[in-house]
Amino acid sequence: MKTYNTKTEIDIPYEFSVCSSPHFEYREPYFFTSFDPKFRVFNKTNYLELEWGIWGHNLNKVLKGKDLPKSIYAKVGNKRLENQYCFTSDSLFKYVNESVKNIYDSDHALSKYMILPNDNSIVCTCSTCKAVGNSSKDAAPAVFTFLNKLAKNYKNLSFFTTAYITIKDIPRFKAANNVGVFYSTIDFQKGVPLENTKFFNTFEEDIKNWRKYLDYVYIWDYAVNYDNYFDIYPSLKVTQQNLKLYKKLGIKGVFIHGSEYEYSTFQDLKSTILAKLLWDTNIDIDEEINSYFNSKFSKKLANSLSNYYSFIDNSFFLNKNELSIYSGIGKSVKKYLDPKVFFSFYNEFDLHTQINKYDKDYLRIATALTFLKLEIMRDSGIGTYGFATLNNNKEIIVKNEAALLLDKLNAYSKSANLTTYNERNYQIDDYINSWRKTIYKYHKRKHYFYKKPFEVLSKLDEDYTDITVLNDAAFGLKDYNTNWHISSLDNLVLKIDKLQITKSKQITFSFLQDSKHHIFYPSSIEILDTDFKLIKKHNLIPDNTILNTKEVTIILPTEFDDEQLTKKFIIKINKNKIDGKNALACDEIIFN
Repeated sequence: MKTYNTKTEIDIPYEFSVCSSPHFEYREPYFFTSFDPKFRVFNKTNYLELEWGIWGHNLNKVLKGKDLPKSIYAKVGNKRLENQYCFTSDSLFKYVNESVKNIYDSDHALSKYMILPNDNSIVCTCSTCKAVGNSSKDAAPAVFTFLNKLAKNYKNLSFFTTAYITIKDIPRFKAANNVGVFYSTIDFQKGVPLENTKFFNTFEEDIKNWRKYLDYVYIWDYAVNYDNYFDIYPSLKVTQQNLKLYKKLGIKGVFIHGSEYEYSTFQDLKSTILAKLLWDTNIDIDEEINSYFNSKFSKKLANSLSNYYSFIDNSFFLNKNELSIYSGIGKSVKKYLDPKVFFSFYNEFDLHTQINKYDKDYLRIATALTFLKLEIMRDSGIGTYGFATLNNNKEIIVKNEAALLLDKLNAYSKSANLTTYNERNYQIDDYINSWRKTIYKYHKRKHYFYKKPFEVLSKLDEDYTDITVLNDAAFGLKDYNTNWHISSLDNLVLKIDKLQITKSKQITFSFLQDSKHHIFYPSSIEILDTDFKLIKKHNLIPDNTILNTKEVTIILPTEFDDEQLTKKFIIKINKNKIDGKNALACDEIIFN
């Protein structure tokens, strides 16, 4: 006769006994780490390439190769502008509607579609766009009209836009049930929890209003410094606080914009912990940091990395200074990157290089940390943490360490297959070459004007009131936000005491041209007396370079010249006369 186990309780192992549901239904940390299918399965994250038929500002790609009538473009005044669209255009809708059908028919997994105006502030104000509610600055009525038409045709698909630039106010008409919005936090990303910023009330009100209008409100967030992917930007605890806020406000999905297909420092760690935070906003960040590094590296190296990363993540979180997602190294230093602590950590990390010289993860981190050390040295100029010292003869003496670090950066980046370091694809090789050229010129160059007092007579831009960058021996490269003094309101006019530079025979200026940011070389440099009578003038040859730096040297008057320097004299650097926005970027002014 058979006997049966009559036990009425089943013992379930603890690891299988806890059920949970994610805090957000859409969860995507957008680093190339998370593009790996194994990562996504294990961390339960989304991947836009497999779900979105149209993503981002990509209507241009959808319309490529079509015979497009002028009516699809935005009308401003009497002109059609081909760098923006008219979202009440029947032709535009026809082409996009057909594309949605073709994309979805090719792959039924592509069930989400993002419809965005091009990335500029142009808004169509043709008669039909104005009729649906467009103003000269707000395209939301026309865009949501467009989305509603698509949503009606494809009720099984989802259509999104972003609350960004020209999508400002919520339309007065109802949105379809399958329409949603991504709310971009780009204007609020300052490295401080949103609840602790002046933007909080605006943000909270905006989200509450969008939540009343739509069922699907997602956040488009950011997790790196786009001007420097090698800046660690350790914002995990700040992001945790923000995610808790998003959950409380009823946000259903979060896309965290990382460095996309390029490497950014500690991106594997960030991807892993951000994925966990998107599932559960209450995890212990320090424990996760420690667990991650111990799963990747030897115990001694893991402890070093864990201790340092937890330290800077806490420093970043507790420090009230702002650090935007477009920042120079100086602001990172003030926020979290204490040079004394970082240099000590770098030396400790460097001890593990020999044993990890074939480990790609280690080499990527080594590339980034070496780049950061060079950036701190470049920003510090002369002194303990700088790239050089100043001897008794007022000569700049470049430290041997600078050359050694440049060699290391070259070797590490080649071994790690890394070539770029920011959103604009600036090349590491170019960075290294620019450094070498600069320190070659600087070594043993006299600098009689180093940190000497002077006056600025011209108007200063609000964000560029620190005039010490003009004679601190810290040099600028092609990134405008490190060591450059920007003047957009006025020409740069300085008043200098001749006694400060009596041994000088010439003046050497450094300038930047970055046409994308409307920064141009000056048109001329004048030396004047205090009555603004001309002593000497140097005209610069017009230059159409898109991005570069230039040194300009002017020989000071000698006893043989008709015009002599007065006891106090004026240097006037004249901005280039270019229509529209334009600025002047001056770095070091060296009397030598």
